[in-house]
Amino acid sequence: MKPQPTEIKRLGTSGIQVTWSTGAVHKISSETLRRHCPSATSRAQQGDESHQKPLTGRSVLKVVEHTKDEQLRLQQIWAVGNYALGMEWGDGHNSGIYTYDLLFQLGSKEASLAADATKDA
Repeated sequence: MKPQPTEIKRLGTSGIQVTWSTGAVHKISSETLRRHCPSATSRAQQGDESHQKPLTGRSVLKVVEHTKDEQLRLQQIWAVGNYALGMEWGDGHNSGIYTYDLLFQLGSKEASLAADATKDA
């Protein structure tokens, strides 16, 4: 059975903490969440054009850039059905849907990196 969140807390503007049905507790930073945002807009900004139709021309929409601080400032989170979270960032971006599977993967990876850093210290 896949791990399910039993509690999700927003850690101010710096990330979230998820307690899982397995007993694991993951803290996931805003930077990790934003870097792995699954929205089409974020994926396109990271160079992924797999979601675009072949006949689509370039957009004439001018994208207003925001500071890194604004992009990483987690403003709010909300449930999306019983399978994901939605998040709004300081720059207004809010279209990414973070499935629980993705959150568990990100949390596991961050926990592993933190454990490795502790061993090396």
